[in-house]
Amino acid sequence: MEPKAGRLPTIHITGDSIPQAYYRAIKALWKNGATMRTQYDRKNETGEYIDPPSRDARVLIEITDPFAQPRFPPISFCEIGTYIAEIMGVKDNRVLPIAQLLPARDGEDLPSTAWPYSYHQRLTAHPELAQALVNELIQGICNIGDHSWDGESKESNAVFRALLNWAIAAERKNAHYCGDVDQIAMAIDCVSKTPYTRRAMCTTAVPNIDPFLKEDVPCLRELQLRCVEDEDGTLILNPSTTWRSRDLFKAWGDNVIGLTFLFNRIADTISERTNREVRVGSYADYSMSLHIYGQDFEKVQGDEGKGLAGFFATFPTEEDFIGRSLDSESAADMLVLPQLKKLRDDPNEIAQWQFGSDELQLINDIILGIEAGTFVC
Repeated sequence: MEPKAGRLPTIHITGDSIPQAYYRAIKALWKNGATMRTQYDRKNETGEYIDPPSRDARVLIEITDPFAQPRFPPISFCEIGTYIAEIMGVKDNRVLPIAQLLPARDGEDLPSTAWPYSYHQRLTAHPELAQALVNELIQGICNIGDHSWDGESKESNAVFRALLNWAIAAERKNAHYCGDVDQIAMAIDCVSKTPYTRRAMCTTAVPNIDPFLKEDVPCLRELQLRCVEDEDGTLILNPSTTWRSRDLFKAWGDNVIGLTFLFNRIADTISERTNREVRVGSYADYSMSLHIYGQDFEKVQGDEGKGLAGFFATFPTEEDFIGRSLDSESAADMLVLPQLKKLRDDPNEIAQWQFGSDELQLINDIILGIEAGTFVC
């Protein structure tokens, strides 16, 4: 039912597994979402819209058990193994240093191949504009090099020389500076000391950079870690995320699968810190704009004239959707491990993503973890 004009609807979905929550969200948004234009709707040469308006709503989705089987939805629009590696940080090397994002503040375009962020980089090495400005100051001091300070005393010359030496050392250390605030580590430390804390928060936002970017800015905005005890005294990690904007049909499922790998690693680290059993429990996922783009409507509702069955014809019920989903073992063998091994071993992939030894080691660690069962795929 189309919501009342002028109202952006709010939808609440609960599912016992990722596939069940995914299906229910698509069905609810398709039925109850507002009709809205987007910045990405295509137009023809005369400026008329080619695509119909999107379906859009504010949506809170709770998955009571993100590791319930089957867990991999039957639709995916990326190489999920590669995306998992990206969420775990393997492509952070492609992110521009914060100093190279500064031209965006003056309206300049970034290189077309530039990555202004990755989720993992923002969560584990959050960039600070202040550091970039300090680096500029350092570079300026270094540029005067062997010039003498025209101070009136030996003391002022000594201060200048000490400052110059410090600047040279700092410039070398921070030559490729992207950031150094590991919010995930801080949140883990916080929740390990006080499991019920509400302060174990991470943000991807960089307010003095992001609003100036013409390129895409992070959709994922915040992550919170909270732990509650079950009846056996086991710590249950209940993560929550907030999202600025989200493509439900083509991105939501892959996002959630990737994030649960990160949640699993976080739970293991909390367990090591607390010497207690910790597992991932209920996950809450709130999107301020969850949408299905108009250009994807044929894929959702089908088109008899073109012979397209569409999502709801292919999966008439959530049981059909869940029944065609993959369990972890099947997904690992068919999708995740082959894609990860290609990423690790294919010279073209290594060259394309400019992987060094650290990145290749991370991919190998994920592969070994899945194969050994320490990573729950």
